Order: sequence, then structure tokens, then C-alpha cells
Amino acid sequence: MQRLGLLATFFSTLFISSQSLAEYKKGDYIVRVGAAAVDPKDDSDNLYLNGTELPDTRVYVDTGYSVNFTGTWLFADHWGLGLLAALPFKHDLDVRGLPDPDTGEPLGKVRLGDIKHLPPTLTLQWYPVCTESWVQPYIGVGINYTHFFSEHINRATQNYFETVLGAESRARLKLDNSWGLAGEVGIDVTLGRENRWLFNAAVWYLDIDTEADIHFHTGADDSSRIHVDVDIDPFVFSLGIGYHF
Repeated sequence: MQRLGLLATFFSTLFISSQSLAEYKKGDYIVRVGAAAVDPKDDSDNLYLNGTELPDTRVYVDTGYSVNFTGTWLFADHWGLGLLAALPFKHDLDVRGLPDPDTGEPLGKVRLGDIKHLPPTLTLQWYPVCTESWVQPYIGVGINYTHFFSEHINRATQNYFETVLGAESRARLKLDNSWGLAGEVGIDVTLGRENRWLFNAAVWYLDIDTEADIHFHTGADDSSRIHVDVDIDPFVFSLGIGYHF
């Protein structure tokens, strides 16, 4: 009986100790790294060429992949500030509905070019479990800033601008940077009762709206502009590992 009592005391002490390692409490930090996919739920208005609407045209934004980094500072029990950062995501852009140079009929989806972006996002996070479990779900709301760069026009599209629209210079693509709301849902699972390493799965929704412009010269003193409003509005999916300080 005494041995059983000692054994029970040992396991209860181990359980309490493991909870103290796993618990999330005020002043803690959690850092994570993972593989991420940005999956746009994209839509766009019709394209405008020098102010003239091109009916039944639109732009598509393909899925991009990269490595993401997140950090959380728990400024109170159950509450934290989370920051999402990443290496650049690259997305291919497609366009539909441009007139065929031979028949004049609308073309199907063709490659327009590609872009890169960085999506730093700050969220206020709520951890409903916090100190009671080594499985830590969380939700967050916040704000996203998306910086676009390295915009590039496809060679075949450049040839199209030259042949059909009279471009006499390299076309330049530019996307405006975007501010928008963000939401996230995630979960941390500690990798063992006496381990500060963890597995993380998370998904964000980012409100990303931008204006895209393409400029090219059509003569010594003349230029053309293609303009379109694009809603990217992606879900960002991430799987990775982290460490709890």
C-alpha cells in the first residue's frame, strides 16, 4: 500500500510538472516556423485600356508558396499579440478576355506575368485554454499590410502588347500595396509532456485589395495604360513547428 501511495505521488508530481511546462501564461513567448500556402479567392473588375473598358476581361492570381514565421507575446493570461512574417511569396498572374490578334474574339486564360509579395500581419490573439492544457487552440483578429514587388510581364504578353497595342517599350507592371483586416485560427500541440517544442497548424484570412497598372510607350510622346482593380483575399495555410519560452 505504501508503494502504491509513493507511485501515485510520483505520477501526480510528473503530471503537475508537465502542465507547468506546457501552460501558456502572462509573459511567455512562442515562436514558430512553417511551410505556408497563400490560396487567393481572387476576383477583379474588367480591364481598362486608356480609360476604355474591355468587357468580359479579368485577372487571376495563382497560389503561392513560401516559408512563414510567427511569434506571440502573451501580455496576459489567455491574451497575446501575434506577428506573421514570411519569405516572399511568388504568384503567377493570368488574364482572360483580351482580343485575339487574328480573329478579334476574346482569348481564354493566358499568362500575364508574375509578382512577389510580403504579408506582415499583426493580430490580437485569444487562447481559451491557456494554463489548463498542453493543447492550445487560439483565434485572432488584426490588420494586414501587403507589400508587392518584383512585378514582371510575361514575354508572350509583351509580344502581344507590341503586336496588337503598338507597344514600343517594355511594359511595366505595378501593384499598389494594400492595408486590410485579418483573421486567424490555429492550434499548438506540445510534443510531449516535458517538451517545449510544439507542432503548429494555422489558417489566416487576409483582406488584400489592390490596383494594378501596366504602362508602355506607343510612340516618342505617347503611352498606354491598362488598369484593373483586383481583390486577392487569400486564405493562408501553414503547418510547422515552434518553441515555447
